[in-house]
Amino acid sequence: MKYSKNIREYAKVRMEQNPNNTHVAKELKLMFKLPQDLDSVRKIVSMWRKNLLIKAKSLPIKRLFFDIETSYYVLKINTWQLRSNLKYFDHNDIIREKEIICISYKWQYENEVHTLDWRNGEKSMLKDFIKVLGDADEIVAHNGDKFDIKFLRTRCLFNRVLMFPTYRTLDTLLKARGRFLFASNRLDYLGKFMGAGGKEEHEGMKMWTEIVENQSQEYLDKMIAYNKRDVALLEDVFTVMSPYMDHNNNFAVLTGGEKWHCPACASGNVKMYRTYSTPMGTIRRNMKCNSCKKQYKISNKTYLHMLHSLTKED
Repeated sequence: MKYSKNIREYAKVRMEQNPNNTHVAKELKLMFKLPQDLDSVRKIVSMWRKNLLIKAKSLPIKRLFFDIETSYYVLKINTWQLRSNLKYFDHNDIIREKEIICISYKWQYENEVHTLDWRNGEKSMLKDFIKVLGDADEIVAHNGDKFDIKFLRTRCLFNRVLMFPTYRTLDTLLKARGRFLFASNRLDYLGKFMGAGGKEEHEGMKMWTEIVENQSQEYLDKMIAYNKRDVALLEDVFTVMSPYMDHNNNFAVLTGGEKWHCPACASGNVKMYRTYSTPMGTIRRNMKCNSCKKQYKISNKTYLHMLHSLTKED
């Protein structure tokens, strides 16, 4: 199929900004409602990148997406929580603690999703992943603040693996709840709502029991595939939501840029598109990033500094 000039030009711009061909293909399908399947569009994008010799600009920030899968508490009955169906279980009934089975993660725009699992021991897995966390400028997870980070820290304490007490995080579940009104805030629904697809299908509780009680390598591989899909979907949901939500960190300043640069991707390719004033008469400027489409606010003083800087460059 021959694509219009408008589609090709848009793809060229996005390929210069994003090194991940699959990600660019998903964006093209969503924006232009292309009828081809994702893999077909990805192959076209890959061909364009190769023919046009397009190499994406490197970003100054490292954003990490991750997700964990855990076992359950082994008690007199199996349960995910000590409270089940309004009945409480005493902690003395625990036969085996809940552990982390696997951790999947990827860097923003990277094509590969990596996975660590408990085959060589939970402690070894945690040591390896904590090193990865230490390299991240921002960590993104769905329900990460309330669950993933907390449980990760709990298991690190149990295994005596040191990790930082705080990290720069962004929880897509909190953003979905706080900034939107979706029918459901589950990652599966959000992915389908945004045109990115849903989670990987699995056999339910059987997958966990086969892994925990029978040490099934077959089902562990299935869980890893499920876990990896969650991480890829998480990045897609974050990317679509990003222009519509506030961010927790200003990466322009953190990476040595100017206050008027984009706080989400640190790009200086931005423009002012509206001026307004507060009830007290203070002027504010609404900005828009041409690279990631993020919209944000800066003070009038910062905007005047931007104009002065750009005039000096000219």
